[in-house]
Amino acid sequence: MQPTEEQQRIVASDARSLVVEAGAGTAKTTTLGLYAGARPRSRILYLAFNKSIQLEAAARMPPNVTCRTTHSIAWRKAVEFFGSEAPQRVGKTYASSVARTFRCGPLVATAALQAIQNWCGSLDAQIDASHVPADIAERLADPGNVVEVARATWGRMCRTDGGELRLPHDGYLKLFQMDEPTLRGQDLVAVDEAQDLNLCTYDIVRRQGGGLVLVGDSAQQIFAFRGSANALGVHEADQRLQLTRSFRFGEGLAQVANALLGHFKLDNTLRIVGAGRAATRLSVDTKRSFAVLARTNAVVFEEAISFLSSNRRYHFVGGPEGYRMEKLLDAYHLWAGSGGLVRDPYLRSFGSFEDLQQLAEDAADPELRHLVRVVEDYGGRVPALVEQIRSRHVALDKAAWSDFDGLFFSTAHKAKGLEFDQVWLADDFMRFFEDGRELTADEVDQADVNLLYVALTRAKASVRLCESFDEWLSYRRLRPR
Repeated sequence: MQPTEEQQRIVASDARSLVVEAGAGTAKTTTLGLYAGARPRSRILYLAFNKSIQLEAAARMPPNVTCRTTHSIAWRKAVEFFGSEAPQRVGKTYASSVARTFRCGPLVATAALQAIQNWCGSLDAQIDASHVPADIAERLADPGNVVEVARATWGRMCRTDGGELRLPHDGYLKLFQMDEPTLRGQDLVAVDEAQDLNLCTYDIVRRQGGGLVLVGDSAQQIFAFRGSANALGVHEADQRLQLTRSFRFGEGLAQVANALLGHFKLDNTLRIVGAGRAATRLSVDTKRSFAVLARTNAVVFEEAISFLSSNRRYHFVGGPEGYRMEKLLDAYHLWAGSGGLVRDPYLRSFGSFEDLQQLAEDAADPELRHLVRVVEDYGGRVPALVEQIRSRHVALDKAAWSDFDGLFFSTAHKAKGLEFDQVWLADDFMRFFEDGRELTADEVDQADVNLLYVALTRAKASVRLCESFDEWLSYRRLRPR
């Protein structure tokens, strides 16, 4: 395929520091491969957000490119601390282990681990109260105790005799960043999905002495809650270019995406052109395979219930264990008066289901609200429904997805980077109206706009829009014909 004019401009750029804003499906990886191929004598380090992106890029890049994940470049720090024991000393630490070690409550232990996670993504030198999750701090008599436990936990994680308290993967990345490292053996660093870099990782790549190319989509920044800082906007680039031609979907879907971003993204400068061959349909053929995408885990569960009567096989992207069905069981146990069976430390901190209902009514957390609603709606049926839904799941390698005749289920976060012929959007995404009045860009959460945009643009041909979005497009007369 002949490179587009936009791709040619990127390949020809002589900027030492280049930022590329690339819309959904605009061939970012292909463009970076063309860029690298035009510089065969340059040693290029390509950094990917996760392992699957890295492996996909490695299969397509020219030989002068080394493809790594951001964590793999920092692994030597874990080896420095733990030697040959590093694989055993790095991994997940459970709140129960922290509670046993420091004789604290499970809620304090959970908050301490989250504070460590937040600190690891920052540029701060020390864990402090700003890293403690606000929703948990509000439920504690002494939030300052969380900082003490977090610091003690971190100290034990960094020891060879730390036992059950293992260093998280973001932990050795943080230690690596604090060394202000130089990445040797490369002339240029290219970063994919740069909108999802946290400050810690961005600090590592910006310090390197060679060239730097940051590629991503600011409107796909959906991990701000994990500390992502959108390096595309933060970085002071010598040149900024765009990729706007999407090969994933046609002009109809591009029109819908542009309507969303144009009206609700305060800083949007990108207008996507649909170059896909398939005609856009704003409906889903339910006799064929399609993907159901929701904002929250609880609504993924509700959607899975609603399709049980279809007698179709299910595939939960990433596996059913990633959809927190155990939290639904915990909320059910609270409802049933069996608090002793609740496993999640946060939910265990509620004295009754009524307490959980009250907080859900006041809280801005949609996950908590939907959790309560599911239990209110299904009551004693919850355990049987969880078991029935789990039994429908079929484990599949991604290579087998195209032959699967069942239904895919995923949150929008887990679906990022994926694509499906047909997408069914659940109705738990952003609202467009309130009390009969259209909301403005200032009245909606920008992260909610981003999440709906990501979910929408997973579709290649057909999409069932969430009800509020469809209503808004009709109201604005922007619905494609």
